[in-house]
Amino acid sequence: MNKRSLCILLCIAFALGLFFQYSRMDGFLHLGVADNALPMGGVLRAAPTEQMPREKFLIIYDPEDVPSMYARHNMEKILTEKRKAFESHPLTESLAVDASYRGVILATGRLGAAASLPAVLDYARAGGTLLLLQKFEQEEDFPISADVLQTFGVAQMGATKDVRGIHLLTNFLVGGKDFRFGEGTVYTTHANTVTLTADTQVHIASIDGTPLLWEKPLGAGRIYAYNGVERDDKTNVGILTSMIAHCGQDTIYPVVGVKIFFIDDFPAPIPEGYFYKIYDELGVDTETFYRKIWWPFMQHLAKDEDIRYTGVIIETYGAQVKGPFHPLGGRAARDGLIIYGRELLNMGGELGLHGYNHQSLAPDGYGQGELDYVPWASQADMEESLRELRNYITSVYPNYIFRSYVPPSDILSPEGKQAVENVFPEVKVFASLFDGPADKKAYYQEFERQPNGVYEIPRISSGHAASGLMYWQEIGVLNYNGTFAHFVHPDEIFYEESKDSSWAEMENGLKNFMHDVNRRFPWLTATTASESIPYYSDYFDMDYRVRRTDEGMTLYTWGCSGELRFLLRTAHEIDRTEDCTAEVADDGVYLIRTSATEAHIYWKEAE
Repeated sequence: MNKRSLCILLCIAFALGLFFQYSRMDGFLHLGVADNALPMGGVLRAAPTEQMPREKFLIIYDPEDVPSMYARHNMEKILTEKRKAFESHPLTESLAVDASYRGVILATGRLGAAASLPAVLDYARAGGTLLLLQKFEQEEDFPISADVLQTFGVAQMGATKDVRGIHLLTNFLVGGKDFRFGEGTVYTTHANTVTLTADTQVHIASIDGTPLLWEKPLGAGRIYAYNGVERDDKTNVGILTSMIAHCGQDTIYPVVGVKIFFIDDFPAPIPEGYFYKIYDELGVDTETFYRKIWWPFMQHLAKDEDIRYTGVIIETYGAQVKGPFHPLGGRAARDGLIIYGRELLNMGGELGLHGYNHQSLAPDGYGQGELDYVPWASQADMEESLRELRNYITSVYPNYIFRSYVPPSDILSPEGKQAVENVFPEVKVFASLFDGPADKKAYYQEFERQPNGVYEIPRISSGHAASGLMYWQEIGVLNYNGTFAHFVHPDEIFYEESKDSSWAEMENGLKNFMHDVNRRFPWLTATTASESIPYYSDYFDMDYRVRRTDEGMTLYTWGCSGELRFLLRTAHEIDRTEDCTAEVADDGVYLIRTSATEAHIYWKEAE
């Protein structure tokens, strides 16, 4: 062999050595993983020089009644978020009610004791909108006369009863028409048995047909009456927002307009071996189910239904809560993190954090016994486990910024949250639950931005086959602030709750659910958790005013830098727009998008 051939062989051997070493270090799997920098905010839009008042509402409430105080508080919260002004007064006060109010809200059913009821009814007859948030309360000392009941659309009223479920007869809630649930559930509403007058229109009923919300003309104005009591959960948030949206003509309010989808425990170690349900139905082991069935289904679903997943990582399923913490032995879990994580990112998804293990970051007292979890002894232990998680994920994705955190089983203590913020100061989104039973000790959230710049973005629904109640909550929140937020787990088929469900049923359930969401709410923008931050930032920072004329309306916005979205309810057909766009969201409802300080909407002239 000559010297030239020997040199060539040595070069080939050296190159192969570099190739295999780079491969052993997962170098090729890292290729193509882009950074995930968020777009920087632009120039804030300045407020107009002309001072324009906010739309104003009057709230009348009963300070001695807990449901009335709930209703008052919830309505004040929504009005504040929608940048509306309000005045709240006890029902015993005599008030002057003039046309300057966009709407008058009766947060009590004790109409016989409402000193300002005659003035309120005169306001409605003159063209105003009156909202009743509580069922009628007949009292011996303060009876409601038959004439007043007729004025509110009630021909006859009987006893109260508990009624089940919800049936949306119209699009009173945007995207909600024909939705119904409640058969066989515990979801109940305390309502009056009523026979309505012929000039009413029922918008919402219970499953048995009991009217829950109806509309009644009164002179030049209208009454919207809710036949129930204010709940101590958040399931009526959409109804309250929609009642505001029906006050007056050409009503507009801001929404976020995003669709977020989380996959909890993904990527995470995949259980080894066979699970009887999977094997009996599909004839494969668990790893094959993940790789060849579940994950391809999720990839196709994302493409078909316009979804950008946020997967949150678990390093191990061990129950260790005391250090030292070590990586899981073997390569299977790490290879899964690399392969599944890269495929998720290449789909436009996001990687977030779930924990070193699935032990919720909380000391004793958070219901761990019910979940067979182990409490943490100290915040220091929590932080030590999170540092191991950081080492694990940065060894695979060294340049990736992990901005989202989901607490295992949606349980998070103040110490646990502080531990996450100490070890991962780059985390900007905490995503847990919007609503649920108080005794579950879950980390329930409002949509808000904390003073330290961290965003609370709760999830609304979950599961491969979302329940009717969860879908109802999604419809409510979508009408409230335009957020869809759902999550699933890859291993749901293992759950006790899924014992009677096949994979085919779960697959079709999620497919049908997402398809129906897109059919009802086509105006949502698909984002990952952290991609939603600019939308929420502008939603929290913005302010706006509206000027209406016979020809159209002008929308003034400021305090933000990006595109804003609004839902506009109007009986007019839009002819054209300037510095904004209008797309049909439902019958008589448009989604308005604008990035301008001043935008114009013009009505089509009647033919």
